[in-house]
Amino acid sequence: MGNYSLVCRSCGERCEGDAYRCPSCGGILNTEYPFDRRDALCSALRNARQYWDYEPFFPIGRECEKVTMGEGFTPLVPAPGIARAFGIRQMSIKNEGLNPTGTFKDRCMSISISKAKALGASAVVIGSAGNAGAAAAAYAARAGIPCYVMVPASTPPERVAQIQLYGARVILVRGSVTDCIDLIARVYRERGWHNVTTASAYNPFQADSEKAIAYEMAKASGWEVPDWLFVPIGGGGILSGIYRGYLDLFRLGLVKKLPRMVGTQEEGCCAVVNAFRAGRKPTQIERVENPAGIAVAIADAYPLDGETALQAIYDSGGCSESVSSAEILEAQRLLGRTEGIFAEAASSTTLAAAKKLREKGVVQAGDSVACVVTGSGLKDLQLAARHMPRPAEVEIDPAQLNRVVDGMEAAV
Repeated sequence: MGNYSLVCRSCGERCEGDAYRCPSCGGILNTEYPFDRRDALCSALRNARQYWDYEPFFPIGRECEKVTMGEGFTPLVPAPGIARAFGIRQMSIKNEGLNPTGTFKDRCMSISISKAKALGASAVVIGSAGNAGAAAAAYAARAGIPCYVMVPASTPPERVAQIQLYGARVILVRGSVTDCIDLIARVYRERGWHNVTTASAYNPFQADSEKAIAYEMAKASGWEVPDWLFVPIGGGGILSGIYRGYLDLFRLGLVKKLPRMVGTQEEGCCAVVNAFRAGRKPTQIERVENPAGIAVAIADAYPLDGETALQAIYDSGGCSESVSSAEILEAQRLLGRTEGIFAEAASSTTLAAAKKLREKGVVQAGDSVACVVTGSGLKDLQLAARHMPRPAEVEIDPAQLNRVVDGMEAAV
């Protein structure tokens, strides 16, 4: 099994081989890694130049063929304009929209499809709001493995088209992304599919992929850690994964503190925010009935990794905040016109929440803040277009053009 162990979260049994669930009790599996080779691990983290250089921290053996398309090592972009607008010391944006299919899910699928191929998968299946489905389809295509993707019937057509372009077999489900995942759980074993859904309950191998976001951020910032780290929550796995990455760095002595994690959601679908505000235990997150909003990438009625996400929020001294559709659109436009970054609606919840917490006095003027933009705004192009004014239109007439431009300049 290589450099890791699979340990049941429920009964504590250490599992032999590569299981997707505990063979004894059916519990969720966590990965554990030995930290006895401290110098070698620190060297790997310091010298990494590409995503798979972090292999010692991934649940996959060196002998496995890696299915990769240059994912990871996305830029950590200073955002001084946003920092000034919010009245804080420092703002940085981790731009995951520059991954091959446009979101951080490529990290998950590089590992998941590599593992599925190593295990001899004849086909893979995933339930998704669109982003993970596109990543699974692309990486499965590269690996030569048939891929089935189930998405809500309400998924924007541009997201479905991207998945289809990669050759995946798409099925629209009349329900939420949580319903898609639940439906797959009832049939994938009898069909002989490998379930690569990005939730630890079904696919423990992808859960550590997001740790590399923390490694990359720390390396890019000279091993400094932001006071606050804002991350969108859909299923919740990315927030807990990033926090585990910082825990690795702290344990190895490469960073001196941990960030306070902030999980962000839209008001119409905010199960983790509701649990945080009510002071509930991580095991007491309640499903949202009839999720609504524009941030379709994080519209998970029940976050399958919400328990570990909320635990990370509590452990780090962070919080969870929801924002409205209007606040999301405002933040999306602000990030675009101030820093030149086009973030999808789900990602824009981070910036909107940072602004809200600054106004509430939770985030202080002297604090450093980082926001993870999990996906490109090109994923939500129709949404953005609907909320943009129609451009001015002119005849092929220099005088008319000059009048229009003069009016634009006067309006600034």
